[in-house]
Amino acid sequence: MMKTVDFDRLVEKITDKVMERLAIMEPNHKIKVLGNNQELISSDFFIGFQKMQQASSSSAVIITELSFENLVNCMQFQPVNDFEKEIIESIKAGKELLVIKEGRTYLSLLTSGKYALKQKIQELEYEFYRYGGKFISLSELKQPAFASHNSLENKTFTHKKYLTVKDILENKLDAQATIEISKETVLTDYAKEYVREKEIKIIQANEK
Repeated sequence: MMKTVDFDRLVEKITDKVMERLAIMEPNHKIKVLGNNQELISSDFFIGFQKMQQASSSSAVIITELSFENLVNCMQFQPVNDFEKEIIESIKAGKELLVIKEGRTYLSLLTSGKYALKQKIQELEYEFYRYGGKFISLSELKQPAFASHNSLENKTFTHKKYLTVKDILENKLDAQATIEISKETVLTDYAKEYVREKEIKIIQANEK
């Protein structure tokens, strides 16, 4: 026969699970998931991230799938379907937009496409970033700390001949970080603009 204490614990556990499911189903929650690959988002991550967002005044949109056409249409503010309309409305509303890197259906273009096309994609992704978008991997999604900014972090790029925005974003460097480069390292125009906007400090190796 089940003891009263064990029964109470069971009821409490079931209640917690029910409340978690209700939180996900709640239409007014601060997180919205868009795209056809929503199975990429685990319920554990969703619940944890939602709890984190409840302490924030901002809303977030997680985009699980994004095509090259979606990216182009959204950056031109010329949506051709409801999915793109929702992304644009989220941009206009100032919401945080998280695009799962593995959900980008144009990844093959970045590896096998012409140089001009690769450059165009990088420009569009940077423009998307400036509108509040972020590209994040599934492995990062599993880490609750991914939503926090790595401010005041130092990173060395002395081995690179060219430093791009992609390099900075992949290392999750944000406002007031410090980047160390060599005398030979050249910042691309977009990298210079990003560094200026984020007030990232650039130092040369011999200035330490």
